[in-house]
Amino acid sequence: MSRTTPSRLVVVGSGVAGLTAAITAAEQGTAVVLVTKAALEDSNSMLAQGGYSAVLPEGQCAPGDTVASHVADTVAAGAGLGTRAAIERMCRAAADSVVELAGRGVAFDRGSDGRLLLGLEAAHSFPRVLHAGGDASGAGITRALMARVRRLEAEGRLDVIEHATVTEILLDAGEAAGIAYVLRDGGETTLGVGSPAPHRIAARAVVLATGGAGQLYSQTTNPTVATGDGVALAFAAGAVLRDLEFYQFHPTALQVSAPDGTVRSSLVSEAVRGEGAVIRDSSGRRFVGDYHPLGELAPRDAVSRALALHERAGGGQAYLDATALEAEHGAGFLARRFPTLDAMVRTAGFDWRREPLPIGPAAHYWMGGVATDSDGATSVPGLYAVGEAACTGVHGANRLASNSLLEGVVFAGRAVGHAHARAVSGTGEWSGPHPAAVRLAAPAEGAGADRASADCTKASRDRVAAAMQSDAGVIRDGEGLARLARTLGGWASEDPETSHLLLLGRLLAASAAAREESVGAHFRVDFPQRTLPGAGGGQAAEAHIDVVRGGSRAAQAPELVLTGRNSS
Repeated sequence: MSRTTPSRLVVVGSGVAGLTAAITAAEQGTAVVLVTKAALEDSNSMLAQGGYSAVLPEGQCAPGDTVASHVADTVAAGAGLGTRAAIERMCRAAADSVVELAGRGVAFDRGSDGRLLLGLEAAHSFPRVLHAGGDASGAGITRALMARVRRLEAEGRLDVIEHATVTEILLDAGEAAGIAYVLRDGGETTLGVGSPAPHRIAARAVVLATGGAGQLYSQTTNPTVATGDGVALAFAAGAVLRDLEFYQFHPTALQVSAPDGTVRSSLVSEAVRGEGAVIRDSSGRRFVGDYHPLGELAPRDAVSRALALHERAGGGQAYLDATALEAEHGAGFLARRFPTLDAMVRTAGFDWRREPLPIGPAAHYWMGGVATDSDGATSVPGLYAVGEAACTGVHGANRLASNSLLEGVVFAGRAVGHAHARAVSGTGEWSGPHPAAVRLAAPAEGAGADRASADCTKASRDRVAAAMQSDAGVIRDGEGLARLARTLGGWASEDPETSHLLLLGRLLAASAAAREESVGAHFRVDFPQRTLPGAGGGQAAEAHIDVVRGGSRAAQAPELVLTGRNSS
């Protein structure tokens, strides 16, 4: 494919990050194609109950709050592993991004005086979280951006392709040059012998906004479309991945048992604890304070770990108790403040005004992903990653509540600006991490697309998720991670999404095995302290693990490379 391809941008994914990228590019006059594997509205962003964190200008923010405080909270929540320059860029841009979103139709919640309402969430020092529609902020923001996309589409300023699975990032001389995709038939991807040839779209740049891989785990708050496709496709194209061992589990997921004995998890927003709900064990005792001094308002990794460790110690089922909120704020408070949640818990058969809710940790957000610089550029020229598919460095080892929508909006805009400058002037090199130094053990299996064979067991999503939940969940150890590597290494699948999950499960297990310490969302009972042998120079707590391809491209063998924080 010639590098004289049209000045077109392809955006893959339709969450807040993908929609923002497509709108920004279209509004600046770039030809844009937005591709999504389901309907436009099917994304993790639509399910986000939390809000949008931002320190507003003086007079609009909470007294005493500053951008510096937001930066400090983000660094602390990420256990110091975040890239400070990226965090500062995000937090400084937050207030302007609120204005930008309002201009694109987002209606943030306001009080009777017309002022934007600010909520407090765990690990934030001040109330600085904006909401749209109470506990349905993701849906409120996403719907407004979708409406803008549809208007731009109607005006002929961008194209939308729904129900399309991207199968490959096209390369030309090592640079991203477009995508290949197949249309989905009845919700399933049509691939295999005799299937139609993939469609191809040539482009100057590709932006991956495909979200995370929550379907890696059996207990997850993520929708079925969250299968890590963008991360797997980027890796196949040669991009560096980073921090895959850091998977955040949300501590308060409502647990409902199905008739077949399986347990389904549904997210209960951080904001409920921000309003004063508490967590109790099976005896009714509040226990999270035994594990962290901030109790229920500790960072998510700490609260999830407290639940898991307390259960192991015989504490039994954990419960979220919001019953006191009705007495404190008046009858009907929960329904008014959390209308979506109220409907959800009632449908599940609970009356949270009068009884506590059974909860447990569930896979929620991947801090790791495709390594990018502060402009969303990956190690493959012309390829960008934004939103949960990316590892921009702002989350470190654990994401601060309500920073994800903010990150998606800010870095989507930066990525489009970088891609535009690169197309116009040919400038704009990647300034992200360059793997070097200590090489660690690679996963047991190669990392290309899996093919079912006589010596491999056919994998299913459920089997992969069960194995990951058992051995790479909130609590890990070397024995379990080794078992997981052997298990996943003996499985294969012809289904593209299951193959992506298998690949990413292997890479996550290898990264988790390599990090012989406990930090942020990565906790190992065999290495409970924050020390990583072999890092040298006292930099253990600042080290990142990058995943790169080793050897020849044909071999497609991944290697894990330890890099210091300063390389970010």
